[in-house]
Amino acid sequence: MLVSTLVLVALAAARWHSARGHAQQAHASRQTAEHLRAAYRQAAATPMRALRDQGRALPEAERRTHEATIRAALPEQGLRADSSSTKTDALAATLAQAEQAGHDSKALLQQAIDMRELDTAENTNDVLVWRLRRLAYLPAHPGEATRRPQASTIRPKTATNHTINRMAPTAAARPAASDPRNRPPRR
Repeated sequence: MLVSTLVLVALAAARWHSARGHAQQAHASRQTAEHLRAAYRQAAATPMRALRDQGRALPEAERRTHEATIRAALPEQGLRADSSSTKTDALAATLAQAEQAGHDSKALLQQAIDMRELDTAENTNDVLVWRLRRLAYLPAHPGEATRRPQASTIRPKTATNHTINRMAPTAAARPAASDPRNRPPRR
């Protein structure tokens, strides 16, 4: 996502410099954007390959369901997802993961489509995969566990917790007096 943001910043800089007649700076900004796009394609290749593999490994019925969802949401995009096509494998895998995480895949896909236009995207499927992963809080690398709050970080707000949090720290919780023997070594 950082590289994607940097591409947008470079393109904005190119437009800004072009509008002010700074031809060399505009050209340099456009070149920077192209280099960043190349870096993005290289960085995204491995996770996208893994997602395509996961999409191909989906059970046939589940895969057909997700492909029907994709066709219904994007009829004008020219995405013809049939069982012999591998164009939508990564998108189908992402929809399956979003459903597994408890999301409504149809609503989430529509939200991803509505975020911004898709006409200028080099690869609509890839753009939607990244948007869906962000919206559903799925990790960028498909092998990572999904981000969910840990049970230990969720604390119910009860009167007892509220009272405890307002109390001054106990002697055991206070830092010990500055004893030179208890200090970590200096570096």
